[in-house]
Amino acid sequence: MSIRHRHPLRRAARSILLAVCLAALAGAALAENLVTDGDFEATTKSWQLRKDSKGYDWYESRGDTEAGPKLLMLSTKKIGGNSTRKAMIKAHPDLNTYLTFRLTRKLEMAASARFDIYVKEILPDDNRSAFFFMGGIKDKKNGPNSTGSERFVFLGFENAAEPDKMNLFAREGSEPWANKTLVATGLDLKKWYTIRIVAEIPEAYYTVTVAGVTEPYDLEAFLTKGKTPTRITHISFASWNDGAGTFYVDNVEVTGD
Repeated sequence: MSIRHRHPLRRAARSILLAVCLAALAGAALAENLVTDGDFEATTKSWQLRKDSKGYDWYESRGDTEAGPKLLMLSTKKIGGNSTRKAMIKAHPDLNTYLTFRLTRKLEMAASARFDIYVKEILPDDNRSAFFFMGGIKDKKNGPNSTGSERFVFLGFENAAEPDKMNLFAREGSEPWANKTLVATGLDLKKWYTIRIVAEIPEAYYTVTVAGVTEPYDLEAFLTKGKTPTRITHISFASWNDGAGTFYVDNVEVTGD
């Protein structure tokens, strides 16, 4: 089920930027992917996903004790029909785990992202997890996208009222923590979905599409103290100690100018 945004048209100027971004996304196969090993096929061991080589690579960025990073693993099992290599984050109610990529160049105008995600479970205590962030690093603590001022895109999943169903939500603008925007409802747990994002960085807006399920959904970038990141340098997938879930990620791409 798709949900149409309460403000389908924001500004005339945005439509021009959005058209440019969508054209770039449509030609993503020809554009430079700023994520290397987005399909994880070049990764052979879990430690390679966790280690930060200080270059443009995947790494566990949160470092929540020695145990937190170990919840990030390389999976070679067949999951939901996908038998290729993929990244996995395992739920833990007391630990934070981040899978982060340092983009090969910073983006200050437009950014397009896509990834495949399979959510196995969301622990009910806090009922939110499988987070995705596009942003950067600002406070030099706990790694990129670990605090509100570092996040431009803020997406997550929650259990729906119906068993074995989930909702995709966003936190946008400067709304209180409890206020979230539902982007898509009634999605299936334990099923692969492709998420597409088109961000207009100077305008502080982005769209989200669940491929084959929803139309582009218009969202305001996350704000902290009236500010949003002016550049995107990192992407992160996360499970929190107050938002724990087990999920898999594959086929990650980021393009832009």
